[in-house]
Amino acid sequence: MNRIYLTLIFLLTVVFSNAIAQEESQTEIEFFIIDSYVTPDKPYKIMLMFYTSEDTKSKVIFADETEFNVSKKYNDEHRFELNLSDLEFDSLVIPYRIIAEDRAGIFHESDEFDILLPNDEELLSSSNPNWFTVCCFGGIIFGLPSPTLNLIDGKSAFGLSKEIPIVSFYSSGYNFPVGYFGIEYSYLFDEANTQFLRFGYKHIFQLDQIQYIAPGVNYTIDFNGYTAISPELSVGLLKIYNAFTLFTRYRYNYDISGSVKYHEISLGLYSNFFSFSF
Repeated sequence: MNRIYLTLIFLLTVVFSNAIAQEESQTEIEFFIIDSYVTPDKPYKIMLMFYTSEDTKSKVIFADETEFNVSKKYNDEHRFELNLSDLEFDSLVIPYRIIAEDRAGIFHESDEFDILLPNDEELLSSSNPNWFTVCCFGGIIFGLPSPTLNLIDGKSAFGLSKEIPIVSFYSSGYNFPVGYFGIEYSYLFDEANTQFLRFGYKHIFQLDQIQYIAPGVNYTIDFNGYTAISPELSVGLLKIYNAFTLFTRYRYNYDISGSVKYHEISLGLYSNFFSFSF
């Protein structure tokens, strides 16, 4: 009888150990992107560096399903470099994803990320729309204004605004620049001061749950001597077609002279498609 009990205990131990090992082997791999950018000078190169939560083999797959090996040996640090001299793309925004294979032979796929290519016609395939079409498309992008609700002296006023990123900075960038300088034009309906021009800087912090949060500050002027400092906070909500980000923004406009202070809430589309990247 003791042998039967010992046998049962042994079998249960083996089954339990295998279940734990199987559960551990099915643990989801996490991806941590450190660098993801294209070098600013020719010959252009994609530079990609990322970590995985466990040792894995890895490869990167671009939007056209072209794949490249990154790490052929198990490692948690992965580096990838791709010369773009002989490649052509149909868009300046290139989505990609990472496939990692753990030691149990299970494959794990990352979320989709984006790499922004330089504005260089040589990188675009001949089957693409010409630059006239691209410029028309860009005009549509920049022509879409952001509706704004302005709270001035206890009453509300509707307005429209449009911001254009001028210079974007990529450091340890992911899907967005780490920050950018931009210019913005705003128009308020039924107000004494109707037109405003803003020059400002936004710093972008990317998050897992949403796209990003971006605190910023602007120097605001109108065309009648009004000047203000305008701190703000933008929240990137979701991506649209891998080229635009729907965002909402709160801004407080503080008149330097102290006469007019008002709040502003807006909803719009962010894209740095035509900004200069560094």
